[in-house]
Amino acid sequence: MEYKVTNLTNDTRKFRNSRLGKDILVEPKKTIITKRPPQESSVWKVESHVEKTEEKKLKKEVISKKNGKKK
Repeated sequence: MEYKVTNLTNDTRKFRNSRLGKDILVEPKKTIITKRPPQESSVWKVESHVEKTEEKKLKKEVISKKNGKKK
């Protein structure tokens, strides 16, 4: 699962990605996508991220279910 992490402050912040072994820098008011997010706090806003391909699959499933019910 992927997460959208947004820096809520007015300065560049970083968090450590232990999986990659690197520091991730996030510019002010910018968003990045990562698999290992920091804890949500007054600095970070963390949301789950659904990829566009997954959204398309869900839309196709909904359409096919609606078409199946009409028949």
